[in-house]
Amino acid sequence: MIIGGTEPPTNIPTATQSRLPIGLRVLYMVVFAVTFWILTWVLIVTVVAQLILTLLAAQPNPDLLRFGKGLSRYIAQVVEFLMFLTDRPPFPFASWPDMKESP
Repeated sequence: MIIGGTEPPTNIPTATQSRLPIGLRVLYMVVFAVTFWILTWVLIVTVVAQLILTLLAAQPNPDLLRFGKGLSRYIAQVVEFLMFLTDRPPFPFASWPDMKESP
């Protein structure tokens, strides 16, 4: 049943597309859930640092902008893995997110 006239997403993996054994996936999910918790604190520190530096310099710090871009893409990859949107575990089991691809 289609609600609101939108088509269901076609890129969501089905059970037959799963490549990881469930036991290994559960282990990875525990590791990445802890990683996500740590990333949340890194994000908070980054946001506060960027705010302070922007207030002092009247413009965002370019190094923190680059770091934030990579961090946001990595967090997105972790969430996609935890939510079963992808079967590919993120970094360090894959390469770091490409800075050129769209979020």
